[in-house]
Amino acid sequence: MIRGPLKAAVLLAGAALVAACQTVSMPGGMAPRSSAMDGNWASTDGVFRATFQRGSFTSRFTQTNEILAQGTYTVSGGNVSMQWISVQAQQQRSANCIITGADTVSCSQTGGGSFELRRTA
Repeated sequence: MIRGPLKAAVLLAGAALVAACQTVSMPGGMAPRSSAMDGNWASTDGVFRATFQRGSFTSRFTQTNEILAQGTYTVSGGNVSMQWISVQAQQQRSANCIITGADTVSCSQTGGGSFELRRTA
């Protein structure tokens, strides 16, 4: 039977091991962080809504709930860079966006076109 300080050390090591098994690990040991884009958004023209979470997003047609696109994004200050695959066209697309307010983002697509997003509940 283990006694005294050695017993306490074994118990602490066991607790640390259990805690480590319950922690999500990320490359480089960094914990996941949320960004200004994380959450639910909708296009201001009502065509699609999108869910952004930890660098990935999926957009769906508002009327049918079919997947419109899936992609990734990065946030740097007030700028957002998005890259996605259009499901229907099977084409790679991208946009550079500016966070214009706490609940609004304005985007310009590479090659032309623009859209705006508004945060939803």
